[in-house]
Amino acid sequence: MATNDALTAYAAIFKLLRNRTLTDDDEFRGTISLNSEALNSLKTLQQSQLCNSSADLYKSGRRVTSVPIENIDSSHFDYDCLVFISSNWERGGLYVGRNWDSLLKSPARILNPIKQAFFTETSELTSEDNIYFQNYLKLSNVCKLIDKVALPSTGSNTRTIVFERDINISYTLKQSDLEHTFSTEALDRLLQEDIHHEAKTALVREALVKFLRDKGTNKRFGYLISHFNAFTSDLMLSYQSYVEQYTFDKVRKEYQEKQTEYIQKINETYSDIGAKVLAIPAGLWLAVFKLEEAPIASFGFMKNLIILVLCVLCMFYVVFHFSGQFSVLQSLKTEYSSLFDRLAAEHDDESEQIQTSKGCIDSHACWAWWKLALSNLATIVVFVMVLTLSWFSVTVS
Repeated sequence: MATNDALTAYAAIFKLLRNRTLTDDDEFRGTISLNSEALNSLKTLQQSQLCNSSADLYKSGRRVTSVPIENIDSSHFDYDCLVFISSNWERGGLYVGRNWDSLLKSPARILNPIKQAFFTETSELTSEDNIYFQNYLKLSNVCKLIDKVALPSTGSNTRTIVFERDINISYTLKQSDLEHTFSTEALDRLLQEDIHHEAKTALVREALVKFLRDKGTNKRFGYLISHFNAFTSDLMLSYQSYVEQYTFDKVRKEYQEKQTEYIQKINETYSDIGAKVLAIPAGLWLAVFKLEEAPIASFGFMKNLIILVLCVLCMFYVVFHFSGQFSVLQSLKTEYSSLFDRLAAEHDDESEQIQTSKGCIDSHACWAWWKLALSNLATIVVFVMVLTLSWFSVTVS
């Protein structure tokens, strides 16, 4: 932080003032001995409107004359100079006031921090290594955090937070609230991330209400600042719990959806092919009634032979289709087994439920396998029956 010339000059003149008193016009009155350094500082104050435009010159305790400050030069160094400087002043992000408490009374100076200040009570010019000033510069970040979760503002001083109940927070605090170092970096990083944005907003509201509800409206902001690290820890723990619960729900939803998806796919390995070959057993049964006794080499015999060949072709068609589904079923089993084993390994706390879901899919896969096998067997049995009837239909002429 570069020290401003106006405040540097003010600090120098303030230190040189002898018999310093505060007038009814909120100005400090006192005398200084003139030299080149003091004169430069005095002219800087006059240019910044921090002191009167003229000064009374004294010698041996008697007033000699009044001279515009801009006309004072080295010829006046033998005189004492009576000057009046402002006790309250603010311009361009610079501030002169009594102490920290007077600076912090203004919400505007909290929301928009000043660059540097001089406090007349302690003759202190703020600097970067001052803990109070370091904490003061972070106040606007805390205000931004509150503004993000508060109701639309109706004034510059008070914000309303609603979570189950509403609380008001006034942007006022005292110097003692700035005694302990705090950091807003963790919360800044957390809130800048887009993930879980709405949940974070709700968690901040909840944390603020729980943390400040027992404090008075005018004390809440100061209490928050003086205990901000504790507040941050509580909020981060709440967010961590939310993330863990969110992850748990997300994993549970994932494996439950996958369970439903794979059961559907397994059932389709039989239902899809079953719909395609549903009419074939009926056709075979009708073919049986077309068989008739006939001698070899007769027309009836040739018709029976053609029916038998058609039955053989139909049997192979059905058996090949059903048998092809075994490889599809095995592929699905390999796929879901790998997926559920990975999920179980990644989430130990859900491992038992994941394995239960996998077992449920295994049961459906096993039943689908038996349905395919029994369908193949039934098709072969029907063919054997047709073949037997065809044999007995042949007569010897």
